Amino acid sequence: MKQFLYIILVLLFMACANKEMNKTYDFVAESYTETSSLETTNSEVISEKFNRYFELLQLKRTHPDFEENIVNQLHELSQNEILEINSGKDGKIENIHVTDQIIIVSDSIEKIKVNYDFVTSEKTIKDSIYAYKISSTTVIDNVTFPSLKIKFSKK
Repeated sequence: MKQFLYIILVLLFMACANKEMNKTYDFVAESYTETSSLETTNSEVISEKFNRYFELLQLKRTHPDFEENIVNQLHELSQNEILEINSGKDGKIENIHVTDQIIIVSDSIEKIKVNYDFVTSEKTIKDSIYAYKISSTTVIDNVTFPSLKIKFSKK
């Protein structure tokens, strides 16, 4: 009786394994499209990346042993050069506000102004930076996936 059950289970697994792979890709493409359509807004993405950028600057300052790795990550988030945001002081970034004014640089690049407060124990400094939103698409197995990069610059 056990042998009969094993044979049926093996046949069942083999039958399930013979489905077409294209259906799997279609399902992945549909689910990705749904999540990308629910994608977070520009301000949330830019705020998150800006916080990461500032945290990397702080790590670079406090852990010079890892500077090479941190500098590589900072270059990925910098448009031209690594910006030192009040580097001589210990503080934190607060009140990040992404403006609604979007400057179209090219078909795939948008320039967005980001205002923020640099808060130390002594004072609060208001400053701004520009975020460059770079959009592109990637095609994998005839399925198009959107891609987004954020880079920061003072200009």
